[in-house]
Amino acid sequence: MLRKILIGLAALSCVSAPAFTQENMSDAERIAREYMMHYDALDLDAMEDYWADDVEFFDVTAMGPETGPDGIAMQSGAEAREMLSDFIETNQPIELGFEWHTIFESNGRVIFMGEVNALYPTPTDGQVFRWNAEQVTVITVRDGQIIRQRDFANYANPDRSLVRVP
Repeated sequence: MLRKILIGLAALSCVSAPAFTQENMSDAERIAREYMMHYDALDLDAMEDYWADDVEFFDVTAMGPETGPDGIAMQSGAEAREMLSDFIETNQPIELGFEWHTIFESNGRVIFMGEVNALYPTPTDGQVFRWNAEQVTVITVRDGQIIRQRDFANYANPDRSLVRVP
C-alpha cells in the first residue's frame, strides 16, 4: 500500500501537465497518471500491475513494414507485454519522454494530449536519436484497473534528429 502511495506521489510530481490537485482528481485519473509514469519509463512489470486480465492495447496510427492498415491491436496483457518487450529489445529506447500539455478524465477515460520525445542510442558517443511527434493516449479505467489503452501518434510526420548529450 505504501508503495502505491509513493508511486502516486511520484507520478503527480513527474508528469508534465496543467495544475491539478488531488482533491479534485478522480481515482481513474490518479491511476492513469501513475500508469503513464511507468509507461514513460517502459517499466513493464509496474505497467502490468495496473492492467485488467483482458486489457486491450491499440495504436491505430502505428505505421511500419510489420503493421497492417489498422495499426497495432493487442487483445490481452500477454500480447501487449510481448509487443512492448519486442519494441524495447529491438529499439532499446532510453526514454519515451512524454510531455502532456492537457490531461482530463471523463466517464472513466483519461485523455493525455501532448507529445512523445523518445530518445534512442546511436553508435556515436555523446549523441542520441530523438523522435518527436504529437501524441494522444486514452486510458480507460474500470474498477481500479486499466481495461484499454489507445495511443494515437503522428507517425507520418515526426521530427527526427540527432541530439548531442553531455
